[in-house]
Order: sequence, then structure tokens, then C-alpha cells
Amino acid sequence: MRTICLPAAVLAAACAATTSRGADAIVADAASPLEYVRVCDAFGTGYFYIPGTETCLKIGGYLRAEASGGDVNEQDTFPGGGGDSWSTRARLALRLSTAADTDFGTLSTYSEAEIQNDDNGPTEINVENAYLELGGLRVGFSDTLYTEFMGDAGNTINDFYDVDYGDFGRTQIRYTHGGEKGFSFAFAAEDSSDQDGDQTDSYMPDLVAAAGYGTDTFRIRATGGYDEQAEAGAAKLRVDGILGPVELFAMGGWTIGGEPNDYARWSGDWALWVGGSFKMTDKATMNASANFDDGGDTEAALNLSYTVVPGFTVTPEVNYRNHMEEKAGPKAGDWGGVVRVQRNF
Repeated sequence: MRTICLPAAVLAAACAATTSRGADAIVADAASPLEYVRVCDAFGTGYFYIPGTETCLKIGGYLRAEASGGDVNEQDTFPGGGGDSWSTRARLALRLSTAADTDFGTLSTYSEAEIQNDDNGPTEINVENAYLELGGLRVGFSDTLYTEFMGDAGNTINDFYDVDYGDFGRTQIRYTHGGEKGFSFAFAAEDSSDQDGDQTDSYMPDLVAAAGYGTDTFRIRATGGYDEQAEAGAAKLRVDGILGPVELFAMGGWTIGGEPNDYARWSGDWALWVGGSFKMTDKATMNASANFDDGGDTEAALNLSYTVVPGFTVTPEVNYRNHMEEKAGPKAGDWGGVVRVQRNF
């Protein structure tokens, strides 16, 4: 028997059974089938099925480090302005997306949390997004429709200082129809902003409406927001165009009601944002932006975004902001800069 039985567990048990007349037969448990993670390509790149469900999950985010200097970037640390200092920032952003098909359209969720440290100080955790969508309906926390529908003021790191193009994080209920191409419209009821820490609660939400039309090379968008507590609001109109490797945009904003409010965050009755991007090579893109308002504010930024390897980008930027001696002290300068390195995943 020693020459017949192999050292494998199953064969050894079988041999032992043949030499023991009264022993019970040994039956090995069947191995559980392995369940591999399946790729889900119905909702874009990076999704996979959560095992045991028909829900798809995507995990992503970025890690960023940057250093900035100059009074325009709020480096006026010395009395009277003119602080020749610099600041640092490190941020980890984690993003979770889920999606599943239902009889009412796609049921999806999106959440983003930022873990950030400035100047070696206390580390802060900020919830940037936390919302769910069913078809075109969104409920939760995200950028206000007034800002998100129109987009940022260019692809520069510092796309505004005093000429602020809108409020941001709001808990809201929103409906959107259409996408970037063709006709689209959206409207939202939003919780009032508390960014300045002095917001008084009320039972009435702020209201935002937006509409747009786009093709492969052209897009026009308009939006308006009503701040119910200020009983005032603002409207914006934006035009984008693509000319080969060049993308250009112009966006104007107007105060409605004659008072500062959450949707008119510039000085005076109007504001203007212009800029564009020039794709120089497959790895290098130059981005520029300039902002103006009725109160005499002028600001600009110019950078070069260079992709060292896929997912890793280095971006040096030069910034300008006028009348800094009035805004930060008699010794403050109008120029500054920032360098950012970022790894997306």
C-alpha cells in the first residue's frame, strides 16, 4: 500500500479506507467556486461590479502638492504687506462613484472627500461632493448649479481672486435634461450658503435655472440665480469655441437687484472672464485667463501644464492681481506664482 498511495490528501484518505474494513468513507467538501471581479464598461472607464451585485463601483482621486508665493496669493504675512514668504499645501482627494441601471434610468452616487494640510498646520477634512442621482434628478451636496453648469473660469490654478464667478458647495435638489451636446436645461432649489458664517436660516430655498446648446466645436450657456434672503441675484452668459488646438471662452456676469448676494460675488454691476488653452504637444498645454469687474479689479494667470507620464502632471503658473497696495498694504506686490505637482488615479 505504501507504494500505491501518493502523499496527496485525497489519495491518502482513500488508501486508508481500503486498509480499514470498518471505517466510514471520507468525502472531501466540494471547493467553493471563485468569484472574480468583473469589469463594468457600461458607465465608463474604471468601473467594476461589486461582487454579488449588479452595481458598478469606481474608485479614484488625486494626490497634489503645491507651493505658492507673492502677495497676490495672500502671502502678505508682514505688517503693511510685502511679505516675501511662501506657503505650501498637500491634498489627497478620494472619489467614489457607483452606478446601476434601473427602470427609471441610471441610479448613481458620487462622493469626494479632501484631506488637506496647509503650511504644516492642522490637517482638515472637507466633503466636496456627496449626492445621488436617478435619471436627471440629483439630491445631495455639490457645487451650486449656478457655478457647475457654467464651468470654471479657465484651466488656470488661480482662476479668480476678487472677481469671483460664483458660490460653490450647496445642498440641493436639481433636475438636468441633456448633456454638453445638443440642447440642455436644468433648475435647482438650493440651501442658502453659509460660507461667511453669518447666514440666517429660512424656510425658502435659493433658486437657479440654466440652459445651453452645444456642438463638437461650439457651446453657449446661460444661468441665473436668486438669493431669496438678499432678494437679489445674478445672471451669467458664456460662449466656448474650439479652433484646432486652441480652446477659447468668454463669460459675462450681471448683478440683478442692485445688491451684493451669493450669486454676484464681484464688485459692481458686471464682471467678465476670458481665457483659453493651447495644446502645444501631446504632453504640454498652455492655459491663460483674465478677469475684470465694474469695481476696477483686474487679475490674470498664465501656466504651462506638462504631463510627465500619464497621470502625473507638473504645472508652474504666474499670477497677477492689480492694486495690491490697496488690498494688502503699501508694500504688497501685484505678482505671484505657484507650482503644482499632481498624480491622478
